[in-house]
Order: sequence, then C-alpha cells, then structure tokens
Amino acid sequence: MLKEQDSFIHKTAISVDCLIVAVSFIFAYSLSSGLQDITILPQSFLNKAYSLREYLGLLIFTLVLWIATLTHFGVYDSMREKGFFRIFWIIFDASLVSVLVFSATAFFLKWEILTRNFILALFVLVVILLTAEKMTVLMFLHYIRKSGYNFRVLLLVGSGDRARLFAQNINKHPEWGVRIFGFVDEKEMIGAEIENSRVIGTFDDIENILVKNVIDEVVFLMPRKWLNSLEDYVMVCEKVGVRATIAVDFFNTEIAKPLIKDMHGWPLLTFDTTPLDSGLLAVKRFIDIAGSFFGLILLAPFFTLIGIGIKLTSKGPVFFRQVRCGTNGREFRIYKFRTMVDDAEKQLKELMKHNELEGPVFKIQKDPRITSIGRILRRTSLDELPQLINVLKGEMSLIGPRPPLPAEVKKYESWQRRRLSLRPGMACIHEVVARNDKDFDRWMKHDLEYIDNWSLKLDARILVKAITVVFRGTGY
Repeated sequence: MLKEQDSFIHKTAISVDCLIVAVSFIFAYSLSSGLQDITILPQSFLNKAYSLREYLGLLIFTLVLWIATLTHFGVYDSMREKGFFRIFWIIFDASLVSVLVFSATAFFLKWEILTRNFILALFVLVVILLTAEKMTVLMFLHYIRKSGYNFRVLLLVGSGDRARLFAQNINKHPEWGVRIFGFVDEKEMIGAEIENSRVIGTFDDIENILVKNVIDEVVFLMPRKWLNSLEDYVMVCEKVGVRATIAVDFFNTEIAKPLIKDMHGWPLLTFDTTPLDSGLLAVKRFIDIAGSFFGLILLAPFFTLIGIGIKLTSKGPVFFRQVRCGTNGREFRIYKFRTMVDDAEKQLKELMKHNELEGPVFKIQKDPRITSIGRILRRTSLDELPQLINVLKGEMSLIGPRPPLPAEVKKYESWQRRRLSLRPGMACIHEVVARNDKDFDRWMKHDLEYIDNWSLKLDARILVKAITVVFRGTGY
C-alpha cells in the first residue's frame, strides 16, 4: 500500500512538473518573441522570430530532457531532510544542465529556432516556477508534520554514540516528519532513556516488535562488532516487509564519502575521495569541451603570432611536448608553447642544485634556459594555451590540479598522491592563491582542499583569478 502511495505521489509530482515546464515553455516563447520589438536591446542579441507552431515541435524534447535531468539530480527523492536552499540549488543545477544540452543541441544541429532569448527565458522561468512549487509543497508538509500528521516511525538498532547523535538530529527537525519508536540493544540496556526515547528490547526482539507495532523503517546503527550478525536482522525486516537501512559510517574515513553503487546486479559500497555529483561533473566536462573548442577557434590568430615569435627568436619547434601524469597516474603528452632553448632538458641536471622549490618539483625564477619571448609567455601564462588541445581530448580540464611529471610522482608521499584523483587542469587553485609560494607541501594541501571542496562556483572563481594573472603578468 505504501509503495502504491509513493508511486502515485511520484507520478503526480512528475505530472505537475511537466505542466510547469510546458507553461514556462509557452511563456518563454512569448517573452522571447516580445523582445523583437524592444529597440533598446542590441541587435546582435535579437534573433529571428518563429511561430509558436514551430516551437511546439520542441515541447516533447523539452519535457523529456527536463524531467530526466530533474530525476537524475534527485528532485523526486524524499524531501523530508532537504532544506529550502538545498532544493533551490538542486533545481538550479538540473536546469543548468538542461540549458547546456539545449545550447549544445542548437549549436551542433544548427537549430536556429532555439534562440538565445528563448533559452534564457525558459531557464529563468523553470527555475522560478519549479522552486516556488517545491517550496510551497515543502512548507505545507512541514506544517502538517509539525501538527502530528504524515510522519514515519523508526526503530533504531543500537544505543551507542552514533545512535544517540542520530536521534538527536531527528528530534531537532520535527518538520522532517520522523518519529522514533524506540531503541533495540543488548539486554543490560533495556529501559535506558536516550534522547526522550527508551531501549525497548534486545536484538532478538526485533521481529516481535515489528509484528506488534506500526514501524515504517528500521535503522541499524550498531557498532562494528555486531556486523557479523547484521544479515540475520536484515532478513527479519525482509520477512516482515519493513524497510531496513544501515548506517555506513562504521569506517572512520576522514575524507572518503560512502556511496552505494550497483555494478551489473552486484550492490557495492564505495568510499570515494572525489566529488560524487556526477551531474555537476558532467557540467564541468561540458564546459571544458565548449571552452576548449571555442578557445582554440578564437585564439587561432594568437597561436600563429606566438608561433612566429618563437621561430624568429630561437631555434627549435614551436610546441613543447612532455609526458605528464593525469587522473590516477595515467600518462599523457602535454602541449605548451616552447619557452626554453631547444636543449633545455640536457641542462636540467646542472641546474638542479639551484632549485628554489621544496620537494620533487623543480623551478627557479631566473632560469637561464628561458628565451626572451619565453619569459613574456610565462609571465602572462600564454605558454599554457596549447593545453586547450589536452582539455578537448579529455586528458585535462580547464580548472584542476596541475599535471605533474612522472619523476615527481615517484617521489610523492602517499597523502600527496591523492591530488591525482581528479582530472588535472590548466589552472589550479595554488596558482591563483599562492602562485610563487615555494613550499611544496602547502601546494599539495591547496590542491587537496580544492578536491574536497570542489564546486562549479569554485571553478568559476579560479578561472576569473587565472585570467587576471594573464593580464597582470604576475607568473614566472
């Protein structure tokens, strides 16, 4: 019965969202068409007007795309524990992905009907209307749950610190609509009071408690010593037909986040040290592809001028290629404009004693191997531009930890190797925060902080700062 009810609510939510997207679609058409008559807008921003009938052909595509993206981002999962801001950002991120797909479709298939005005209006309207709808539903649910309706009853297995903290968190948020029926633990704990609830039985009493009472879910918060017995208790829940949930924080990982995955029918518990939001990582990759593709086209004249300058001022090729380490140590060839004399690698051994950086990385500010034009390219970071090719190939990202040399990686300590867990980038957080800092460990820690706190907003801030480095010429 509960599953049928959940299915009905899920279908209703999708139907309402389809209606909202459809209404936004029609209003976006009206707004984008109306912009044609606004003379204060630059003509380059305005596009040819199309009839509504031509736009309706895209409505099904729009609905499928948006609902699929919303589903992927978890909009239709339970909203009990989600706050207002969390819901807004989920809708915003999902809509951003949809808009990026729209833009890519319009560009590659040359769909002139998908104008910039229409896409912008659709994005803004969908975000506003979907957020308003979800917020209204959430406020209504919070009200009725605080009034004692629409709540789920939990039986908590375990009474240690983990169980106590879990119960404490639930009691702080009555709007979640969750109530604790009681705790189950070892015999000597029966009768003990924990966060306004009591230990009502032992592990062997679980089946009897489930049969005689209204319990919606059993949450296992047992210490590790009871893991061997966990299967028996989960099977009891399965037999009675009550959902069993297991807290997976029994390994004290400081960074790695637990995630349940299904690999061809095999349920796997994964501890991942990199960002888990596959949707946002897909957006990051889309930005990489679009940015590198258009960057290579727009910067082609500069490539030519820089190439001529390199050829006129020193012997050797225009481009410098070198093996670097990418994701998890995968080796690839990086591209840069050559900024040193042709035999720079042969002179390296003699210069190692002058290294100004601590650790395995070599760098000196007044490197005699750097050519006259090379010094300008390095100061402005223009020597890095050919790495747009690596970004387009998928070997690098626009933003990420800088790709190290294999020889440097061999000298890494274990904790430093974690910086290879994310795709390397053309610009990294260390270069914009402390570019000329000579402490290698601090460099590594900056990269790890970037990985642990990664977001599209952080990438945007680093990108803006990296561009200012180019114009200020503060590199070396």
